[in-house]
Amino acid sequence: MYIVTFHTQSAAFMYKRLLEQNGLKVELMPTPRKISSSCGISARVFDQNALKYIIDDLDAIYDESFKLIFKNN
Repeated sequence: MYIVTFHTQSAAFMYKRLLEQNGLKVELMPTPRKISSSCGISARVFDQNALKYIIDDLDAIYDESFKLIFKNN
């Protein structure tokens, strides 16, 4: 499982739509305090294939233990 954070709420919804259109399971959730970002909404993804869908407004991706694995500068 991965937690994806975003710069804006609209990016979270856009990412969810993108993954669902490609047949991947995704759930939106409140961003955990430990990985707080600009936006209070994050996405929980269950398939590593979801990680290839990187959008400009995506902030970071964490693994299930909240280890940072991707940071969008």
